[in-house]
Amino acid sequence: MRFLPVGLAAGSLLAAMALATTASASASPAGKRQTVVTALGYNSTDWRYLQVPPAADEPLFADRSFDDSGWPAGQEGFGTVNGTCRWNNPVSVKTRWAVNTDLLVRHWVHIPRDAQQVRIQGTVDNDASVYLNGHLLQTVKSGNCKAGAIDVVVPSKYLDCCNLLAIRGHDYGLATYLNVAVTYVKTAPAA
Repeated sequence: MRFLPVGLAAGSLLAAMALATTASASASPAGKRQTVVTALGYNSTDWRYLQVPPAADEPLFADRSFDDSGWPAGQEGFGTVNGTCRWNNPVSVKTRWAVNTDLLVRHWVHIPRDAQQVRIQGTVDNDASVYLNGHLLQTVKSGNCKAGAIDVVVPSKYLDCCNLLAIRGHDYGLATYLNVAVTYVKTAPAA
């Protein structure tokens, strides 16, 4: 009897997680059901990261073969807890990123082969270079923490089953912030 509430809580948590991974569903003109699936959510864990001076040359960090085993692991959002950005607070910032530095982050993402419209979205203060499997996809100059400044649909030719998302964030001072998510569209026959 004592374990029932815990079991119900766990079941509720699993149900909430299942709902969270399915952002929307609609029928396509061809009679197929399309669902947006979250492959890597905001505030995700197990990011490998390294803070470096702005002029530091790390040309290979975005490559799949780069060895980041000596880097610490952290959770998004990366940033400072004081600043002008609405996310500069202890609730939103899980891993500290010092001002006037660059932040190199890497995360492996599984995307099914039949995934369509793979999209990387997020927020950065100040700038970011976004890579997937070593390919530069977007250079963002967002200034002061513009929500959604990172927004790119990945060309299918750059996708693999196991993908490396790498981002170099750059800060100009005062405050920092970085948090991204990866989604894709899954198509299935309509029920």
